[in-house]
Amino acid sequence: MSKIAILQLPTLPLSEARLDYYLKICKDRGAHLVVLGEYVLNSFFKELENMPKNIIKQQSDEKKKSLTELSKKYDLTIIAPLVTYSAKGALKGIAKFSNGVYKFNEQQILMPYAHWNEAKFFANKNDEIKPFVFKYEELKIGVMFGFEAYFDASFAALAKKKIDVLLVSTASTFDSNARWEELLRLRALTHGIYILRANRIGTHKPKGTKEADAWKFYGDSFMCDALGEIQNRLGDEEEILICNVDNKELLAQRSIWDFNAIKNRLKEQK
Repeated sequence: MSKIAILQLPTLPLSEARLDYYLKICKDRGAHLVVLGEYVLNSFFKELENMPKNIIKQQSDEKKKSLTELSKKYDLTIIAPLVTYSAKGALKGIAKFSNGVYKFNEQQILMPYAHWNEAKFFANKNDEIKPFVFKYEELKIGVMFGFEAYFDASFAALAKKKIDVLLVSTASTFDSNARWEELLRLRALTHGIYILRANRIGTHKPKGTKEADAWKFYGDSFMCDALGEIQNRLGDEEEILICNVDNKELLAQRSIWDFNAIKNRLKEQK
């Protein structure tokens, strides 16, 4: 049985004290893989749009340094969305901190909407979907952002890697939790994988709006099994969810529908 921890948090201050506290709990409970939601290490996107470049860079550099050191201190693998700067400009991606080693993977499909236009702000450029996959104990883990989960191309690319668990980091708001639950439950069932969704909490109050119109990030992080059933979930507070993933149980769940075998047969007939 493998244990994976979801940390449900708002944007964190530069101090590493809170992260240190929570990561020690994960370590003590036997979870050596930890996933965070979107815009937890960095300020929320709408705040980044109006933030000086040097402040964003400082924020990112401090968090990168802290997570690198904490992953080594507790011998953990930490998956966390991060904004970085390169010669191309601001880049959004998911960082993997593993026992002091840092790796960055750019987000491949960015939101393009007028009220939330990451595609315009960030310099990410991807001509093809390249899955972010790694091994954790007996499991093959895939990682993606929530927005990428809407697209079949993301899952088609992951299917070729034959993952067991998908970690999905989100910054979901606007009372969209029912939609997210249905989307990820269906993806888990049709691909025969566990999906762990880490959503952030906190609020964003657009300039000139009333407090009642603030964007609320509602949490509701959860673990979904390969039959599309929610096994455990959090509320709307700062919390930790320790998820147990049993490889034998995963194989048993896959065998019930065996969608992957059917997909392979259909490919052979073409």
